[in-house]
Amino acid sequence: MTEDSAPDSTRLAIRIYLAVLVVLVIAALLVWTFGLPALGLIGIALTLVVFAIMLTFTSGN
Repeated sequence: MTEDSAPDSTRLAIRIYLAVLVVLVIAALLVWTFGLPALGLIGIALTLVVFAIMLTFTSGN
């Protein structure tokens, strides 16, 4: 392995941080544009996403 290449775990961590940052920026823009009711809709949508992720993990076992 060369010194220039980052380990896979570092690349994965960077991807996760960037994804979280993008979600936060989109959420902030939606709240800024539509007000606080948009925050409730974001919460409902992200709750559904978490439930879907949990279902996919449990269906694999």
